[in-house]
Amino acid sequence: MPLPLRRWLAPPLTAFIFLVHPLLSFIRPADQLQDPGTGWHLATGRYILTTHTIPHQDLFSFTAVGHPWIPYSWLFEVAGALLERLGGLPLFATVCMLVVAFVPVLLYRRMVRMGAAIIPALLMTLLAYLVLTSHALARPHVVTYVLFAFFLERMDDVHAGRRAAQSLWVLPPLTILWCNVHGGFMAGLMLGGIFAAIAGVRALLTHDPRERREAFTFIVLLAAMGLATLVNPNGLGLHRDILRFLALKTGVYFDEWRSPDFQAVNAPIFLFEILVLMTFLVVARARRRLAWVEVALLVFFLHEGLRALRQISLFAIVAAPIVAREISVPLEGRWPSLAARWRAIAVEQAALRSPLLYVPALSALFVILAFAGVSRFPRTLDDLQLTRGAAAFIAGHKERFARPFNTENLGGSLIYRFWPDVRVFVDDRIDVYGDRFISDDYLTVLEARQRWRDVLARYDVDAAVVTAATPCATLLRDAPEWELAFEDEQNLIFFRRGTGRAADVARRGG
Repeated sequence: MPLPLRRWLAPPLTAFIFLVHPLLSFIRPADQLQDPGTGWHLATGRYILTTHTIPHQDLFSFTAVGHPWIPYSWLFEVAGALLERLGGLPLFATVCMLVVAFVPVLLYRRMVRMGAAIIPALLMTLLAYLVLTSHALARPHVVTYVLFAFFLERMDDVHAGRRAAQSLWVLPPLTILWCNVHGGFMAGLMLGGIFAAIAGVRALLTHDPRERREAFTFIVLLAAMGLATLVNPNGLGLHRDILRFLALKTGVYFDEWRSPDFQAVNAPIFLFEILVLMTFLVVARARRRLAWVEVALLVFFLHEGLRALRQISLFAIVAAPIVAREISVPLEGRWPSLAARWRAIAVEQAALRSPLLYVPALSALFVILAFAGVSRFPRTLDDLQLTRGAAAFIAGHKERFARPFNTENLGGSLIYRFWPDVRVFVDDRIDVYGDRFISDDYLTVLEARQRWRDVLARYDVDAAVVTAATPCATLLRDAPEWELAFEDEQNLIFFRRGTGRAADVARRGG
């Protein structure tokens, strides 16, 4: 095959890396849509498309009516609703899957650019990807993972001299996109801040003209990115609301905001622990070779990963390339001939243009499969958090659900399926409900605390849709003023006695 043609047609390693997430997603397709918030994100997008307005107050509950609400992810929600309109949930899930699939590709590419050998790079890419699966769901944060990986690669390339400083100016326009898609754009600002701070300190200490130029470049970049984040429907109000959200104390009620539970049987957390240990080992061995900015990035994002489960993916994106590069050094010293072969393969792969052909072609194939109905992704959110039987029961008795109590994990599915006919008691938008409501009202009922009847009376609750394995399910089952109307293995539905004609028989299994 002629060399120019081979460069375009030879299968690249990045294409196989790109396929890892789609192939694993097809093994358990429903997992893509398991997040409780997916439903209200899509419902928000439908609202914006229908009304051509972005909401500024709560739409979906009867407990937070009129409360201020800034949809951080309005652009993602509009795009998601458009995808759903075009191809249903399978198309929406497919596109989110493809977004995640780019993260290991970016990771592997950065590792090779940093000088990692191919085998360590592939192994660390896989490890980092498996950590990422802890939160690889069809929600706006998947865009944050891709942009975080891209921003880190670009900044590090300029810092290490692999790219010219001019290549950074793609980042402010991308920041505009980021801040309208997900609140994780704050992580991008943090990246810029770390690079600017380290460059500034080095410039002050060394008085090196090159260091001063780099410091100036990153300070200007950080300022440009900061200004870019103001290009959103709420201006500085977006930043204030995100900081208020991050200060909420009841966030720890949600697993993703808790510290990782190293006692749990959980593969991503176990692999995160392995990555942390590997990072400590390479830092101890190569502390004189690590760049200052690498140490700062490792320390900051390790702190974030230990503080909240959802941040372990950011640490993996930061740490895995550094570990891959450092473990390549002793391997190359031990097997120099093999290392030379690895470098030759890396050079050959870098010369290929075929990723520009293969990756778009594979993406188009998965999109076509979604349109053709061949995709294995669910066509409905039923039988995920809210079972099909429970959804059918509610659909047949919507008049009985004027003011229902519900467990938080069912809020998104109820909003997606029944809003505006049914409004929820709560969902996972804790920024809308606030600490006082979550801790004093919702958790009082959920955890069967002493004042639970007072809370339900205050909100005039007439029905309840709850997850079976919760204290409130047992509480309502035993309460004489509540009557079980539907039950299956996952959901229970109750009506308050005296609020309407009770169901004749408790239905089982839907």
